Amino acid sequence: MAEPEDPSTSPQNSQPSQASPTYDDAERVLWADAGSGYEAVYAALCAHTIPALLDGAGVQDGSALLDVGTGTGTLVRAAVARGARVTAVDAEPSMLALARGKAPEAEFLLAVVPDLPFEPDTFDAVVGNFVLDHFGRPKVAMRALRAIAKPGGRVAFTLWPAERSAGRSVFSRTGAMTEGWIPRQMPPLVLADDYPRTEEGLAGLFREIGLADVTTTVIDWEHLTTAEEWWISMGSGVGPSGRTYQAQTPEVRAAFHENYLRVAAEMTDAEGTMRLPYRALLAVGTVVDSE
Repeated sequence: MAEPEDPSTSPQNSQPSQASPTYDDAERVLWADAGSGYEAVYAALCAHTIPALLDGAGVQDGSALLDVGTGTGTLVRAAVARGARVTAVDAEPSMLALARGKAPEAEFLLAVVPDLPFEPDTFDAVVGNFVLDHFGRPKVAMRALRAIAKPGGRVAFTLWPAERSAGRSVFSRTGAMTEGWIPRQMPPLVLADDYPRTEEGLAGLFREIGLADVTTTVIDWEHLTTAEEWWISMGSGVGPSGRTYQAQTPEVRAAFHENYLRVAAEMTDAEGTMRLPYRALLAVGTVVDSE
């Protein structure tokens, strides 16, 4: 689960003056009650990487799989279709309520990483689709997830890279065009727990937590939507971008919407389809033994 962009300040270059749980608390607030809005807009976008993610993790018939940050359960349904035995966790109840309806065969738990109710060496594969940016302490979180994967099992996660594609820049471009727009400020991460949001940085994170045979892949695709559909996240206040929009004055919101329509028109073809180029990173690593 994740939002593909946010017209605000990234925490990557922050100073370690505040404790990272503050970041985690802010994440919980941003996504509170956002299940329906996420499902309407971002679930289809994030689904593009699921086949490559499951392939990288070696998910097949009989695999014991943990899906971390499942969102509304799109990945779970795909894994169940492969015959996997799926457990999924998320920190947001509204997401889990929708996910359970998609895949009643799976087990869904309300839980926050790294405090997970699993014994070491439990899963054949641990995966997360765009959940890394939701961790206030990513290295701590990933070490905990590595520990619950079996020796020989795989850990596979996707990530939005620091360099934004044109699709991820729609709302940030709109914010920059809008007079009076006030970006959202996220609490900082502890620098010692952070890592570069690049292909090399993601691979380095996987190696640092003790994974072997680490590979990374760049995934490019074009997401097809409409200007009206893509606006749902803003108008209903979904995630960081939507929360930021809702916090503006009525005058700024009106100007932002006008500017958004201009940006959206540039990316919309003659048939009314909005074509958004996206890029994601996928990292896969193998658990050598238990920590």
